[in-house]
Amino acid sequence: MKPNDFSGIRILLVEDERFIRGIVRRMLQSLGSRDVREAVDGTEALRLLDGGFLPDLVFCDFKMEPMDGLTFMRQVRESADPVRAGLPLIMLTAATDEETVRTALGLGVGGYLLKPVSPKMLADRMNAALRLRDRSVALDLAPREAQL
Repeated sequence: MKPNDFSGIRILLVEDERFIRGIVRRMLQSLGSRDVREAVDGTEALRLLDGGFLPDLVFCDFKMEPMDGLTFMRQVRESADPVRAGLPLIMLTAATDEETVRTALGLGVGGYLLKPVSPKMLADRMNAALRLRDRSVALDLAPREAQL
């Protein structure tokens, strides 16, 4: 995939603030993303995943009710389905405190995107997360001896 070619990328945007969701959705669409699904919290996001939507990237806010972003991310990472457990997650938040960042990194987030978001930052994080995903898939497909 070429950098900034997001036309075939499926995205799950988990954000409780309608205004922020709308801004990020429009940015994603301006970058070429056509399949953007939205959830207002982790519970709704899990329903979308359970319903069969398999995104290439997940952008997730930290502070939401009733299920916050970290709880959602934990449930994704603890899934028995290896594809779901390996979904590229990008934290979308205004929280910069060390504990939040450390917890998110411990859950294997593929990026940390601070609000307010710019199209350039959004594209940069998407490219980085997709490269990380592609590298991980390549390692999973490589013969075991080549990975050692």
